[in-house]
Amino acid sequence: MSNSKPLIDPTLSVNDKIAKLIKISERLARRSVKKAVAIITPFPISNAVFGESVSGSILRYMFPCDGVITKGLIKFGSLPKSPISIGITVSNVAYANSKAYMIDRQQYVIEPNLAVKTGDCLDIQVNSAEGNTITEVWISFLWVPSVKDVTAKSYLIEELENDLLEEGN
Repeated sequence: MSNSKPLIDPTLSVNDKIAKLIKISERLARRSVKKAVAIITPFPISNAVFGESVSGSILRYMFPCDGVITKGLIKFGSLPKSPISIGITVSNVAYANSKAYMIDRQQYVIEPNLAVKTGDCLDIQVNSAEGNTITEVWISFLWVPSVKDVTAKSYLIEELENDLLEEGN
């Protein structure tokens, strides 16, 4: 014989017992909910420029949908002798938003976190100081499109788990 207390008090009315069972089943259902995480892959935007004296625009891009420019990397062919000015401008017919960076390293990570709208144009410019000759520049940025512009695919949680298990083998 068990010493445990019954889950539902036997002295309750039938309606109270049903209400109690509904409450218990709702709590159990909440615990069994499985969550899925979606990944929105950022898009790379990149360019490399070579020449005897690289200056001015080194990357131009027009955005087909809303999003955010999250992270960038710039790399020069050699260590600059003095800081190099990098200008990032996002513009359209109504406005312009700019950020500037002074870079004194061969490789530099930029996190501009600039919001962009459909049709915005990105222009990245490099200007070296006196005594610097830039002959090679590599530049790459990531931008993440807004959720409303991303194609969504619906999965049953079971299908998603099966796909993940198959990829793991």
